[in-house]
Amino acid sequence: MTKPNIIIIVVDALRAQNLGIYGYHIETAPFLSRLSRKGVVFTNAYATTDQTDPSFTTILSGRYPLVHGIIRHGPDLTEREIKTFNATGTKLLQEFLKENNYVTIAIDWLGRWHKRGFDIYASPSELYGKKPLTSPQKISSSIMKLLTHTPNWSTYEKLYHILSRLGYYYDKSALSVFKAATRLLEENIRNLKKPFFMLIHLWDTHTPLHDIPLFLVREFYDGKCSETVKVMAKRIKSNAWRELVLEYHLKGIRCVDEVEPRYNAAIRHIDKALSNFITYLEGRRLLENTYMVITSDHGENLIRNGIFIGHGGLFQRVLKVPLIILGPEIPQGKKVETPVQHVDIAPTLLHLVKAGTPSNYYFDGRNILETLEMGETLRDYVFAVSSTARKRYAIIEDEIKYVYSPSLEDAMDKYGGIWFNDVEELYDLRVDQDDSYNLVHDKPDIAKEVRAKLISIEKRLIRTRLRLILSLKHNTITL
Repeated sequence: MTKPNIIIIVVDALRAQNLGIYGYHIETAPFLSRLSRKGVVFTNAYATTDQTDPSFTTILSGRYPLVHGIIRHGPDLTEREIKTFNATGTKLLQEFLKENNYVTIAIDWLGRWHKRGFDIYASPSELYGKKPLTSPQKISSSIMKLLTHTPNWSTYEKLYHILSRLGYYYDKSALSVFKAATRLLEENIRNLKKPFFMLIHLWDTHTPLHDIPLFLVREFYDGKCSETVKVMAKRIKSNAWRELVLEYHLKGIRCVDEVEPRYNAAIRHIDKALSNFITYLEGRRLLENTYMVITSDHGENLIRNGIFIGHGGLFQRVLKVPLIILGPEIPQGKKVETPVQHVDIAPTLLHLVKAGTPSNYYFDGRNILETLEMGETLRDYVFAVSSTARKRYAIIEDEIKYVYSPSLEDAMDKYGGIWFNDVEELYDLRVDQDDSYNLVHDKPDIAKEVRAKLISIEKRLIRTRLRLILSLKHNTITL
């Protein structure tokens, strides 16, 4: 029998709090809820940052952003960060797995450094030479409008598959992504003498949300309109952010009341597409020898303090992510409350498939299943760094959360500070799960104590990065 396969599904901008398995009052993902009973749900899983690029790097490397060096996202990333990343000798999960005779596949379109080590790395349209459906194209816009106005899931799915055969793929739809994943496996299943690792990046829950089928939106939206998006946007002080919200993030959405229902509809869209994919895997008997991880790179704020602020900042809505693990040796129907982070995913998977790594290779994360095998807490604290501010960190310990920037300038983002409340923030998560009441002035002694620990962790991680760079430079043991 070959080694187990691995599938990681990363649902971009999916926050844990909007899922029934995390206590949401609406069942947005009924299939995922049923599927989760076949594995372990981690109820206190945290991202290490608030943006996609550093988060993907952490998921695949098992290292904190301050260690692997990638802090910023997209156009804000500096050449220096790329050089630091390379200088640390950071290896990614797919590279370790290739050395263990795995076929490595990613269905993604970001094209960043984390594509390194994949045998196949492409979007659905790139894989099959199709025309990507993008809104600026007149014909594409008409097709998308036709799709969003279908009356039910059956009609929607049939029309979608007809369009794909005609040569049109919407790369950022779960239907396209899972169809590409299924097709790749089907084309190669007889030739797959090796185990495979597949990374699947889903985008439906990321704004803009105007391409979600209306029959799904109506399941969650009652038509209420207490305020229009245009009126809400007038309260946004930053001209640049206001324009981005109106022209991109909330494009095609008239009412503020509609934003979260559309987000919930996007979750349902993914849930239905995921059901098809799992049915395929079960039919091909692939699931029985596959470890599957379902998570998100970060969460989403949506509307906060009366305005739309997206997923920047170190708020609970952004940091708390879903994490579900299923597979041959994973206990079923279990929930784990001990805190875990994205850094724990790569070392856990390497342990599960018995993929060897150098004994001196450094991971920040640990085998997550130690929480089940040993009955012990995996980590004493959660640590995160903001990608959207110059210097901003968060630590959570014993349900006390502390967020810190050395100065106001360090805390400020390029849109004028929409992603922070104060230079220092202190929250008691036992009674305040939404970062609503800053206790830093009420409990200065606690803030001082936690600040010292946070700064100590920051310095330790930076020292670790420097040691890695020096050890690689001098070809010595890493740590």
